[in-house]
Amino acid sequence: MAIRAALIGCGKIGQRHLQALVHQDAIDLVATVDTNLERAEAAAVAFDALAFDQTDVMLDNVDIDAAIIATPSGLHRQLAFQVLERGKHVMVEKPLALSYQDAKAIVDLAKQQGVVAVVTQFNRMLPAIQQLFQAHQDGRLGRIVNGGVAVRWARPQSYYDEAPWRGTYAMDGGVLFNQAIHAIDVLLQLMGSVKEVFAYTATLTHQIEAEDSVSGTIRFRSGALASLAATTCVPKTNLEERLTIVGENGVVVIGPTVNQIHTWRVGNDNEQEVRQAILDLPARPSWQSHHDALKDFAEAIENGVTPRLDAATALCDIAVIEALMLSGREGRIVHMSEITGENA
Repeated sequence: MAIRAALIGCGKIGQRHLQALVHQDAIDLVATVDTNLERAEAAAVAFDALAFDQTDVMLDNVDIDAAIIATPSGLHRQLAFQVLERGKHVMVEKPLALSYQDAKAIVDLAKQQGVVAVVTQFNRMLPAIQQLFQAHQDGRLGRIVNGGVAVRWARPQSYYDEAPWRGTYAMDGGVLFNQAIHAIDVLLQLMGSVKEVFAYTATLTHQIEAEDSVSGTIRFRSGALASLAATTCVPKTNLEERLTIVGENGVVVIGPTVNQIHTWRVGNDNEQEVRQAILDLPARPSWQSHHDALKDFAEAIENGVTPRLDAATALCDIAVIEALMLSGREGRIVHMSEITGENA
């Protein structure tokens, strides 16, 4: 029997979830919620779902198994708690929350309630990234000693102006939480636990509250180092989303998009063949990654297995971003223990 779910938030990202939901049958959308009731009603039509403008009213009146939260980021903790306190499974659009403590509270409550909580850090599931993960898992890269993330995207002022919550600290979080988090997530999954960070942050070309540019360094407990560059100041169109991993025995560069391999120096592999194999894969529709995330969510609920996108695995992302932003504001090295409260 299909999982009965509600979609909370029917804006831009909510539309991606709606597109993905159409292309699967494990989850049955039975309710939509948006502060704009007309938007919730429009989203509900294709699914013959009920529409609401308040989450608590929906929870009181509709029998659901799970909820998908696709609202502005600053609302994630509050809405996740409303869902989890009813003993329902939850999928949260990235970022899980805008602080480590809020994100950990979501993870802890889900564990306490015995339900599934996932977050859409789905770049991990992309073919090029999966190939990189497999090479690392097989030990073919050797010890990873250096890495890098470069997310240089175009976001005109009109992008921020069309939704007042964008570019705010309370609801958006800035370029790291909103744009660079997918690439940061993949880097951290590969390179492990972080010891300390340092960053410069700035707002350079936009009339917004939060940072539109960050340059930073991450020191891992293993001794490895990684660089970070993120900006939404690129004119016209996105420039790159690039991930570099340097191991003692191999080097991989994913880019200029996450669906391309730029460099593959791993063992005796033919670099050109590896690169071409990824390029030859069928084009991925815009909703495919959300579809993959929904499938992972449904399988975890139905089979009682740990999801690949388990919310707990994203806590490191939130902690590191929070530390980088604190470093930028205060101009100093920030130790991760300051954010997590755990001993270094």
